[in-house]
Amino acid sequence: MQPRGRGIGQVNEPSKGASPAGPYVLGHSNREFERLSAQARIIDPITRTMLNQAGVAPGMRVLDVGSGAGDVAFLAAELVGAMGEIVGVDRAAPAVAAARRRAAERPLHNVSFRVGDPSELSFERPFDAVVGRYVLQFQPDPAAMLRNLAVHLRPGGVIVFHELDWEGARSFPPSPTYDRCPVVGCRDADGRHAALGLC
Repeated sequence: MQPRGRGIGQVNEPSKGASPAGPYVLGHSNREFERLSAQARIIDPITRTMLNQAGVAPGMRVLDVGSGAGDVAFLAAELVGAMGEIVGVDRAAPAVAAARRRAAERPLHNVSFRVGDPSELSFERPFDAVVGRYVLQFQPDPAAMLRNLAVHLRPGGVIVFHELDWEGARSFPPSPTYDRCPVVGCRDADGRHAALGLC
C-alpha cells in the first residue's frame, strides 16, 4: 500500500509486527514517534494521576501494554523508582526498537522492552500492575484482552488503562460536517455505543 499524501487522512504503509486488531494506521516512522512524544508531554499529567490513584507506587513491577516508543513506561519508571521494574511490550518491532533507543539515552536501568503480544508472552514472575494508554480502544475485544492480561498479575495487583471516552466527543459550535462523521470504534454494528465492550 502506498502512503496517501500528508496530514489529515494519511494512511501509512502497515508496518511489520502490526497487531491482529489491524495495523497502526499512523505507522512507526520517526515522525510518528515524535508526534506521540509531543502528545505524551500534554497528557502525561492525566496518566500520572490515574496511575497514582490506582496505586502504582515505588518498588512495583509493572507491565506496560502497547508501549510504543516508551512514553508510559518512562512515566511509570518515575513512579516505581529505582527499586521497581517496568517491562514494556508492543507488537510492533519498530516501536520497541525506538523505545529501546530512548531508554538507552536515559539513566534508567529498570526499564526493558519486548516485542510481542503480552497475552501470549510468558514472564518470569507476575506483575504488581498492568498499565497502558490508548490501547483498549483499538482492540476488537477489549474485555478479552483484559482477561488475558490479568493472568500476568499477582493477586491483589491492579490493571489501569488511560483510554478515551468517544461518546462525549462533540463539536462546539455544532458543525454539520462533524456530525456526519462516524466516530470510529465507539459504535457497534447497530449504531449503539460500544463502551469498549466493558459495560
